[in-house]
Amino acid sequence: MSKIAIVYHSGYGHTDRVAQTLAEAAKADLVKIDSEGNLTEEQWNTLNQADAIVFGSPTYMGNV
Repeated sequence: MSKIAIVYHSGYGHTDRVAQTLAEAAKADLVKIDSEGNLTEEQWNTLNQADAIVFGSPTYMGNV
């Protein structure tokens, strides 16, 4: 089975809800980027071990 990671940032929680729903359905690991754009060493390891990475970001007026 492929290992999937979902890496995302959520400004107001909407992208967070979408990422959590997708992670449950795909049995994926969540990697949430903080407001400064930083990842922990553990989060980098999760991304390095993933076979596929899904990116999510908040939008404003239809733009990322």
